[in-house]
Amino acid sequence: MPGNTLEIRDEHAIIQVMTTPPDRHASPDLPLAASPHPAGDAPPPPDAAEQRVQDLLAALGQANDAYETLLRENASIKQELELLRQELERYRRYVYGRRSERLADPGQGHLFTLADQVEDVPDAPPDDPASPAPRKPRRSRKLDFSRLPQVRIEHDVPEADKTCSCCGRPKARIGEDERRELEFIPAKLELRLHILPKYACSHCHDGVKSPAGPDRPLSGCIAGTGLLSQLLISKFIDHLPLYRFEDIAVRYGLHLPRATLCDWVRESAELLRPLYDLQKGLVLLSPVIWTDDTPVKALGGDGPGSLTARFWLYHGDEAHPYDVYDFTTSRKRDGPATFLAEYAGYLQADAYSGYDGLYLGPQSVIREVACWAHARRKFYDARSSSPGNAALILEAVGRLYEVEDRARDLSVEARQALRARESVPILERLRGDIDRLTEQVLPKSGLGQALTYARNQWAALCRYIEDGRLTIDNNVSERRLRDQAIGRKNWLFLGSVDAGPRAAVLSTVMAGAKRHLLEPWAYVKDVLMTLSVDPDRVADLLPDRWGQSHPEHVLTHRLEESRERARRRDARRADRRKGKCDRERADVPAAVAQRAAPPWAP
Repeated sequence: MPGNTLEIRDEHAIIQVMTTPPDRHASPDLPLAASPHPAGDAPPPPDAAEQRVQDLLAALGQANDAYETLLRENASIKQELELLRQELERYRRYVYGRRSERLADPGQGHLFTLADQVEDVPDAPPDDPASPAPRKPRRSRKLDFSRLPQVRIEHDVPEADKTCSCCGRPKARIGEDERRELEFIPAKLELRLHILPKYACSHCHDGVKSPAGPDRPLSGCIAGTGLLSQLLISKFIDHLPLYRFEDIAVRYGLHLPRATLCDWVRESAELLRPLYDLQKGLVLLSPVIWTDDTPVKALGGDGPGSLTARFWLYHGDEAHPYDVYDFTTSRKRDGPATFLAEYAGYLQADAYSGYDGLYLGPQSVIREVACWAHARRKFYDARSSSPGNAALILEAVGRLYEVEDRARDLSVEARQALRARESVPILERLRGDIDRLTEQVLPKSGLGQALTYARNQWAALCRYIEDGRLTIDNNVSERRLRDQAIGRKNWLFLGSVDAGPRAAVLSTVMAGAKRHLLEPWAYVKDVLMTLSVDPDRVADLLPDRWGQSHPEHVLTHRLEESRERARRRDARRADRRKGKCDRERADVPAAVAQRAAPPWAP
């Protein structure tokens, strides 16, 4: 039996290396291999052949190393391409898609978590096909004119038509038809001339007497409280830039230069600052504060061009119902650290690292509460790369929100008890799923980043179950910041860095009127006049107290609208929960039977 050989070929020779001893019974007349060298040429020395083999093996090892490197680079490029694709999808959804993150069909992820716990699911009562489904009442489109002044205009026929053409007797009025017409009366500017007569004795020199005249909100300013109130509302509630108000005033018959309007806004902000400081102090007394920030462009600063500044919102609880804005020239941690320097309580915010110094200090008395909406959004964005695993987490988070829907109208103690009874088991199962998936996915993938975020924030994400006053997310502060986002799209930037604190003061006053459903023009007008005449009454100008003393200026119809929207929202969510429960009743027994069946069952 011949031995195994290894042939190494190059341009000069073919070297045959014997890897096993030759068969001793082989014929000696048969050569092992034909010599490639012509007669007279000596074969290469054994050392050179072995060196050649070592060189070739080394080259092969280098080629293998290069191949492994290319494989790693290819995998890294594929991973980076997947991350860029996911980021592009998020941008496309942000620009062209819907902003809602509600899942139309959450799938059957609940089967994987509930099948182990379901022992016996009662059969749902069969639907009666004869009874039609109840029709939902249609929303009425009838307009409510009860809050509008009504002017009655009589239209009559000529006197000749009031006499009967047959008998000549006067016709009797037997009824009337009514036709409604909704009309608009434009605003107007009027110049009020306050005449202040002077009295003096023509024979003596005991001085001149004249009335003091009406008070002015701003000393030496020709603008009255109504004009100043309308200017501030147009800027900070209707989000109109000052140049648009300038054009509107021209239509009313007077050109008000933009520089004059800027001066009025600046002086009004200084007049309203005591009310801002009072609301800030009361918000810091709140046991829970919700906070968020939004960027804004500001001209000026140390460098050329504009800089990206920040508006910070601090939302107090129901016992301290005020929204206070703060302005900083950057997003550094100095902003919230300065504002919350004397605060002690819960702070619910996103995972911005600038808040870490508030939580981790040696004498910190602020407890972090994270936002489940931020955590859920990351899993929602990871659906394209890991649809099944992302749907499993989203299903569990959806169940947490279902508990919150039922706990919204409960007392603080009852809400905390409901969370301990229903939310805690969901969170425990959810943490197990997160730990299991973390070992299976790449850390830099979309799902891996979402899992890492949830694991790093887990303690803060679960803290809302400790106190019934806390909420599951930070959406309340994000909704309040929409006003700044809408205004930013209209006036684009702040004229200077010094305008930022004044804008924060005025935005705080307007936010109080909006939160308490006050008629803003009447409220701001009274605040301006009262602070200019009697600054010590600033406590009476808080929006909640002012609304109690001026119920005629509370927009009750807006309160009714918000309550009606809340009722419709609760009804929709109840219908979705009912439909989901019906699907679970139909799916869970099949899942239990499938898991209990033997492996060989069809």
